[in-house]
Amino acid sequence: MAIPSLPPIQRSWARCQARGLDPATSPQVGPLQPTVWLHLHPLARSLIEDLYQFSAQPGFVALLCNEHCTIIDLAGDPAIMDRLAQAGISYGISLAEDCAGANAVDLAVREALPCQTSGADHFCHWLQPFALAAAPIFSPEGKALGALAALSIADQQHPAALGMAIAATQALHHQIRAEYLLTDANDHLSELSATLDAINEGIIFVGPQGEIRRLSRRVASMLGINARAAAGRPLTAVLPPPPAIAAALRQLAPLDEQEVIWQTPNGPQAVLGGVRPVWDRSRRYLGSVITVRPIESVRHLVQQMVGAKATFTFRDIIGQSEGMRQALRQARLAAAGRGAVLIRGEAGVGKEIFAQAIHTASNRAQGPFVRVSCADIPRQLLDSELFGVEGSAQQAGRPGKLELAHGGVIYLESIDALSFDQQTRLLRAIEMGSIVRPGGSRPAPLDARVIAVGNGLEQLAQEGRFRADLYARLSAFVIDIPPLRQRGDDIILLANALAQRLSDQTGRPIALAPDALAALRAYPWPGNVRELEVVLEQAAQSSATGVVTASDLPAAIARHATPVTLPDSPRLAEMQALSERDAILRAGRAAGGRLGRAAALLGISRATLWRKMQRYQISREELRA
Repeated sequence: MAIPSLPPIQRSWARCQARGLDPATSPQVGPLQPTVWLHLHPLARSLIEDLYQFSAQPGFVALLCNEHCTIIDLAGDPAIMDRLAQAGISYGISLAEDCAGANAVDLAVREALPCQTSGADHFCHWLQPFALAAAPIFSPEGKALGALAALSIADQQHPAALGMAIAATQALHHQIRAEYLLTDANDHLSELSATLDAINEGIIFVGPQGEIRRLSRRVASMLGINARAAAGRPLTAVLPPPPAIAAALRQLAPLDEQEVIWQTPNGPQAVLGGVRPVWDRSRRYLGSVITVRPIESVRHLVQQMVGAKATFTFRDIIGQSEGMRQALRQARLAAAGRGAVLIRGEAGVGKEIFAQAIHTASNRAQGPFVRVSCADIPRQLLDSELFGVEGSAQQAGRPGKLELAHGGVIYLESIDALSFDQQTRLLRAIEMGSIVRPGGSRPAPLDARVIAVGNGLEQLAQEGRFRADLYARLSAFVIDIPPLRQRGDDIILLANALAQRLSDQTGRPIALAPDALAALRAYPWPGNVRELEVVLEQAAQSSATGVVTASDLPAAIARHATPVTLPDSPRLAEMQALSERDAILRAGRAAGGRLGRAAALLGISRATLWRKMQRYQISREELRA
């Protein structure tokens, strides 16, 4: 058997002889695995038919083979098709070298070059009556997908067979690339749609003529429009934009996010809206992106930025005096209730701590705690601070503190500083459960519990300087916090607790000497707990040893000190007992009522803890409270 002279064909013959392939072998079925060709086959099929139909002298059959050189399609001259059928060459037959020996299809795929074989060039006898001209097919990434071949009778080979195969594969390459680009574009479009639908912002993209090009599901839901029906239509026809957004679109100018009112099919809708024009590299205007966010997202953001969160609980309130017990009982009732709360007391007694404790113990604990000091804000600005600003073409709208407290608590300090008009507006908001911003007409829902602080409101109401009906509304729960001078030995408990807190903050032990405790107990404390905190902080800084004595205290307080010794001072012993009782309660609550854990926290044995609980009449239930 003569070996062909062309090097690629010689190498193929050498491989066939090395593996012991029998030239007399019959055609064999090869692997199909049509997955890659599922969407490409229709493109190639049309090319096969065109290749045959447009040839002036057909005389050939076009073969399409996959990457394994298996025939997956063939069409052409009926006479040659009959010859192929008689030779056993049909769909599914392998032209791979290890099955069919040396041939142009395998060489085109293997060498990645067009190739032509004829008659004796073929290693196997069943291919020798034919001639093959094949060109490889590649994906846009350069991966071999298969080959396209023109098969004819060996002594009647079409003179332009190889050229036709190459031209057909090039055309197929262009179509495959276009298909890949289209698929890639569709994938990117799907990714973009998924991204737009996943983000919290709603997105509207309008083209240069104001037509809607893209509309996310989020904005369609917020504004109550049908995304499919709106696509391609003018924005003004689907949903006329607010004046600020319309002006930005008209002027091709950016618009920072601000509160705007969209007139939707479901009524006016307050949202955050912004505009960003889009330009290409040559500064050609492509359209604008309109962003839309629910107003609630701003509320949450502002609440985080201004720290609208309660941190104190009832465990942070220290006191065993009768006045404090009564205040705490009322506060716990208020936490379980739903009505407004009025807290009364002198400056510095801890009114905000009570308010926060009520909030954290209520069913609104997960909502915001928004504080407003009515006396610190000028009256002309208090309106916008409380009730917000209605947006217009001239100014951006913004929510007031009442709206920001939605779902939580609005803590109004010095409520008696409100003007009569502001009292009226507040009362209407509480009664109606909605709020209308000054200068606006759109009601916004209001779900905020009011905790107010004010002294002498009853007298002011009687004098006509405070609305009596508002006072009645605020008085659903009334809590009177006693001044520190009336709380007796609570001063000792507070002083010890504050000393412990200072120790934790400074990292150095701080203790109070008996004479300092006596002076603190006797002083009238006009500034209440706030003054006590300042005095102890200053005394701790001036104490060289960490033990605060009467000499470390301000002179006005130190003069109240009386010489005392532990054995001869039952009053001091009583104070220390109260302090010890409070320490046991705190340790027990920190340990969740577990005596062993509480004893470990106190540094005493369980038996000692039990004896002290009996001495101070502390029940197991109190430790769990």
